[in-house]
Amino acid sequence: MHCQTMFHEPGRQRLAYRFYHRKLPVILLLLFVLVASAEGNEESLQKIYDKASDLAQMPDKQEEAIDRFREVIEIHQANEKIFEFALSELAEAYERAGRAEDGIRYFIKLANSWQQQGRSDTLREIFSAYQIKYPELIKKIAEEMQNPGRKDLRSIHDNDLVAAIVQREDPDLREKSLGILREMLAAGSEINELRSGLETLHQSLSAKFDRQPFRPLVIPLLKSEESAIRMRALQCLPRLDATVDDLALVIPMAEDESSEVRMNVTSALVRIDQGKNPEVVIPVLTKLLNDPDEDVISRTVRSMWGQYSSPEFDALLIKLSRERKYHHNVIYFCLSTMRRKSVPVCERLVEELADPDWNNSSRAAWGLTYGVVDEARSLVEDGLLAALPEEMNDNTRKEEFRALRNVVTEKSRPYLMSVIESEMETEKFKQEAREVLKYLDRQ
Repeated sequence: MHCQTMFHEPGRQRLAYRFYHRKLPVILLLLFVLVASAEGNEESLQKIYDKASDLAQMPDKQEEAIDRFREVIEIHQANEKIFEFALSELAEAYERAGRAEDGIRYFIKLANSWQQQGRSDTLREIFSAYQIKYPELIKKIAEEMQNPGRKDLRSIHDNDLVAAIVQREDPDLREKSLGILREMLAAGSEINELRSGLETLHQSLSAKFDRQPFRPLVIPLLKSEESAIRMRALQCLPRLDATVDDLALVIPMAEDESSEVRMNVTSALVRIDQGKNPEVVIPVLTKLLNDPDEDVISRTVRSMWGQYSSPEFDALLIKLSRERKYHHNVIYFCLSTMRRKSVPVCERLVEELADPDWNNSSRAAWGLTYGVVDEARSLVEDGLLAALPEEMNDNTRKEEFRALRNVVTEKSRPYLMSVIESEMETEKFKQEAREVLKYLDRQ
């Protein structure tokens, strides 16, 4: 496609030719990839990627992880071909509708947000055509984008609106932008505007601004008919000065028909409650950890960060840690991070010290460096004394020495002395042993 003919009849003929002679095989390729990946599996690309990431954490699942990651890439590559043709046809549609300026704004913002202008041939051709046919419009829009405070803020693209809120140089621009955002989220807004507003709010929460005006706007959206809006509202709520009273809004969402919503319930509960009301939160977490959707269970596990513990809850987590698909995440995100590690939890972490995968054994050792209840100190010391002489991974062994320091008794002195006196030990670990002995002597 040449820029001189892009917006005239010959350009459309060229597009038609390209559609039939180039696009058809691409569509067939896309259909082949999509059908192959979707047979018996109507997963979103995000779900395929998440499963690949989970599989990649398991040493014996690397082949499955490779297949999943390749599936994501192949689908993306096929979609990218269609994306290129959609760019051309969109430019033509803007021209036929007499909306050239809107088209220029759209493509500039697309290039800025995706950072694809340099690698998309089609996008470069579109900009070349615009530069030749509409040089004054290009100049006008470029000037406006360099000085966003001078134009009508209602026309700011979502990414520009986020930038205007998070920037720190112009407080007035931030306040005007927040006003636009509140209008987008107001009752009566169209569904697309609500969706866009929530996405903008979610991306802007790193900035310092008054959250209170947004609470009454976001809370009703927790009951939106659209699951994507419920999910994003749930993600925003904890950072809108939420209090424990808001737990009553979040807890029912563990029953939401959308698994995407249920995946985000635990994060909201943990952020809002911060471990203060276990009797209220633990039953909800227990329900989510028994969810029929494995992805909900995985996300729940990865969102807890050791905030909650009870005998029954610990037992459920320990059970999940023995299932291969949840093993690593339960060790990493739950058991090792518990503020107070009960005897059964300590026993499970000690057992994990023998895992040949250092991602698990090292994390278990790290977990034993704090939070060990008094009743578990002896069994942890015994476990560490059994693991230390056998450990080959330096990082894991370092964490084991750190954990030993917190539970050390005279029982450990012979081993520590043997490390210091050994000709086979490195100076690094001799020093670790000396540090633990110093701690023992101070006791």
